[in-house]
Amino acid sequence: MRAGVEIVVWCAVLLGLTVVLISSVTPVELAVAGVAAVGGALAARRMRLAADAGSTGAGCAARSVLSLPRTVVRGLAVLVAAVGRRPSAAVVRRVRLKPGADASWAGALLAASPDTCVIDVPGNDEVVVHALRPDAGPVEKAVARQGRKR
Repeated sequence: MRAGVEIVVWCAVLLGLTVVLISSVTPVELAVAGVAAVGGALAARRMRLAADAGSTGAGCAARSVLSLPRTVVRGLAVLVAAVGRRPSAAVVRRVRLKPGADASWAGALLAASPDTCVIDVPGNDEVVVHALRPDAGPVEKAVARQGRKR
């Protein structure tokens, strides 16, 4: 039952996105979009199962998503400042995640900042990031435990 609901939701999202992006929707285009949406929905479910991605820690995720715009602007500023010179403050650090923060969505949010790259996910409660700044950004502060490993 849960798999069916997930596939239907993916189909609806993909079909809706396709219809919005098509300038004029004809029956043939709608049929092709429907078939592509079913294929995309099945592939999305299989990829989620293969990645073992969960949706735990919704409260922490909401706070992280809210701090994402500020993190992106800050990351762009750090990236622009680093262009043309060797960034001496770049670090590689292990970020231990708060209980309930899943590494799949936390890693995606951490990687959304232009000055941060997730380079490894050794466990479901930890990610390894390469950052152009030594201090944690807003998203990292929202998902990380207080004591980070360096």
